[in-house]
Amino acid sequence: MEAPALSDPKRPRLSVIIPTLDAHRGGAVPRLVESIKRQTYRDFELCLVKGVSPQGKAINQGADQTHGDILLILDDDSCLADETVFQRLVDALDADATIGMAGASIVAAPDASPFQRRAAEQFPRFNMPVVDRVTDSDFACHGCCAIPRRVFEQAGREREDLIRGLDPDLRLRIRAAGYRVVLAPNARIHHPLPDGWRSLLRTFFRNGYGSAYARKFQPESVCETSETLDDAGFQPKTSLPYRMARFPIRLARALVRGQGMRFAAYCAYACGYVWGMATAKEEAVGRGS
Repeated sequence: MEAPALSDPKRPRLSVIIPTLDAHRGGAVPRLVESIKRQTYRDFELCLVKGVSPQGKAINQGADQTHGDILLILDDDSCLADETVFQRLVDALDADATIGMAGASIVAAPDASPFQRRAAEQFPRFNMPVVDRVTDSDFACHGCCAIPRRVFEQAGREREDLIRGLDPDLRLRIRAAGYRVVLAPNARIHHPLPDGWRSLLRTFFRNGYGSAYARKFQPESVCETSETLDDAGFQPKTSLPYRMARFPIRLARALVRGQGMRFAAYCAYACGYVWGMATAKEEAVGRGS
């Protein structure tokens, strides 16, 4: 773990936790740290948890080694879109004690490639509306979210045995504990999709494999993710037959709408899922692994 001293060392209110394998990720981590240094909200400590996997274990280690009343989790390939993100997330939590997770909207970066911009248009979770009021939404995610430490502990912290599906699992448990999951007003980050067909398809193949792994070995963790901003009526738990019946409909809809990237990504996901169901073996992940 590396902890740059960017704030008062006494007891900052906000603990910023970034799980990362190499603390660089092709330059993404230094860019993220620079965007953190520009934040107007200064009462924070920064903790890079390096070389720890899976992600849930890394986040829990970061929580154990920090002191803030609020945990702010960032993916290491995210970047804060402006200098007000931290303040907006803290303000949302301060305004309503029933909020258990406040997230930032993901928008396309100014330097995104044409491929990434086209992809973002086809994947709603990477091209979110920027809300002007606190909005209950399944779109809040580990890309950038703030969670009161008391809620994090009450919800049971992060699961350390998941190789995929950390976001929906934590959202489900936070809601089950009686708290809201929201997007904070005017909080924006950049969290780009892969740049190029090869990396895009590889990512979705990996996601499909991870989904199959969860289905085989942690079926209770499998949750839906919504693709609409408003989560009214959203059901995070659905049956496998329902999801299998819906999949060809999603493929057909992508074709009808001319969403070639989405169609190809779904196909890669399906291939990864089939491969995972056929070959995945339970891994020694979790506490003490």
